[in-house]
Amino acid sequence: MNDNKPLKRLLTALFIIIILVIALIAFFLRDKTAYALPTEFASDPVEVEEVDTEPETVEEDPFETPGLPERFIVDHHTVVKDESFSLVTGIYWDDVYLWPDLYIRNEMKSEDPDIIYPDEIVDIYNRLGNGDIYDDIEKDEILRAYIEVYDIYKSLGKDKENSVWALLYSGAKYDHDFLQLFSDRIDPEDKAMAQKYIDEEGYLD
Repeated sequence: MNDNKPLKRLLTALFIIIILVIALIAFFLRDKTAYALPTEFASDPVEVEEVDTEPETVEEDPFETPGLPERFIVDHHTVVKDESFSLVTGIYWDDVYLWPDLYIRNEMKSEDPDIIYPDEIVDIYNRLGNGDIYDDIEKDEILRAYIEVYDIYKSLGKDKENSVWALLYSGAKYDHDFLQLFSDRIDPEDKAMAQKYIDEEGYLD
């Protein structure tokens, strides 16, 4: 009987080893299942293309004044002897006092707005207003032309004083606050003389 003891011990040891191996296999299998990565991370992520839903923005011209009426050439005039811009404006626009608005749109030979030469070509633009009715934007455009011509006259010196005063007086026809609106651009002496014309003659019709 004693000769079987080593065999029993060996069998017992083998049984224990087999049990341990099975337990280890079961442990590793359970651990892999328990800690497996979720399916959403197990494969490479799919890139989703983003669609830009914002409306397309249109670049605005920084030099364009909103609401400003479009100006375009409608005719051409060949100057004859003794003509002036006010006369040309009266012919095409039926208002001699709108001449600064026509003058600033043309490049003439003389730097003096009072002088134009025979055979010069004047581009005639579409007229502002409807008869004697002008909206605020059109009035601003007319007054801007007046003040540009005023600056030109002033650059020509004292000899153009009478033209300066007549110009300022005429500009008040389109806005009675003209002298006040541009008081920062108009010389006080010129403003006083133009106001004297207004006080004595009233505003132009």
